[in-house]
Amino acid sequence: MADKYARSNSRESMSAHQPVLPAKEIELVRSRDFEKADALLAGFAAAGPIKTYALVREIRPAGGPTKVVRDAQIPAQDWERIVASKKIQAALDGGTVRLEGSLLQGGTPSVLITGISFSEAALIKVLDRYCVDSPVGVSKQSSGCDAHATTKGIAPSIAASEAKKGGVQPIRPGDLTAPVAQTEQATGLGRTTIDKLMRDGTLVRKKVGRRTPITVESIERLVGAKVA
Repeated sequence: MADKYARSNSRESMSAHQPVLPAKEIELVRSRDFEKADALLAGFAAAGPIKTYALVREIRPAGGPTKVVRDAQIPAQDWERIVASKKIQAALDGGTVRLEGSLLQGGTPSVLITGISFSEAALIKVLDRYCVDSPVGVSKQSSGCDAHATTKGIAPSIAASEAKKGGVQPIRPGDLTAPVAQTEQATGLGRTTIDKLMRDGTLVRKKVGRRTPITVESIERLVGAKVA
């Protein structure tokens, strides 16, 4: 009964926000003369001002049962992962997006998201608020009414986070040590968890000059698999 009630509430919530398919939202954004409509939509979703929904969202933790959520809102954290993993286009194409998780039990779960839709009312509200009309004779692009300027105003960390994560090279075969950023990428764990595992000795640090990276051997022992 509780599950039925939850599904009913989810559908009512979706109906109240008039969810529509990404293709229509992209056209709406383009009609406001914004550049890179897909990146803008993803940025708004990750920042939180626009609600998005999935027909099916499967959460698959390592070593645990799969949880299936239907007709419910997509957390902003999932959109942060979509942006970081450069799967924006796949997310907006209407198919299924797979977000890889950690192989370690208790780590970040893998998530499959199918049938994404957006709250049109929320998008219109955000566009009306952040897209300022240009003076006569001045293009909207030069007035700052574009994807980069707008997402910078409401979510300054998104672009930096994407660039930072996208610039991290994977651990290569033959590497004996790895910095924290590569360790996070290889394990799917956050910095707080990595720090805890370094303190308790699960992840072993090795002094190399002025740096103290983590041994690849301890990373592989932690995840139970080769990471290079």
